[in-house]
Amino acid sequence: MEENALNARRERLLDGPCWVVDFLPRQVPAEAGEHYFAVEAYLAKSEFHGDLRRRFARLLLKMNCYAALFMSRSYADTWDEPAPAVLAEAVGSGAECLQLLFPEEDAFLAFDPDDLYLTLYCREGAFLELAGQIASAEGLFLRRGVGEETP
Repeated sequence: MEENALNARRERLLDGPCWVVDFLPRQVPAEAGEHYFAVEAYLAKSEFHGDLRRRFARLLLKMNCYAALFMSRSYADTWDEPAPAVLAEAVGSGAECLQLLFPEEDAFLAFDPDDLYLTLYCREGAFLELAGQIASAEGLFLRRGVGEETP
């Protein structure tokens, strides 16, 4: 696919519904924020974070079995179709932010290596259901993003 078309699709998807792939089943309430931030700071510096990135990599590899995947590194506007080993290394190393686009499924996923979650932009349907099933198999949860309406 042409890069301009991929960039345009990404921009359109960013205005759509947002989902979170997280190790927690629901958003932490504001009144528990102090506890959450202490746990988050600990986990970000522990082996847990590396394990979480490996789970994210496996999730993306499994999703790539069902649909073509294009990857852009560090917010660049250039895209490539990474080989499985390249995708796994890019996510697992946590060295840079990644943008992942599934154009056939009209889905976009953002990966920031400092975060303990992934952000998925797509409409409800079969691909979102599949993402939820794969997330669950990896011990992760798929839920609506902050501020998104509940169905």
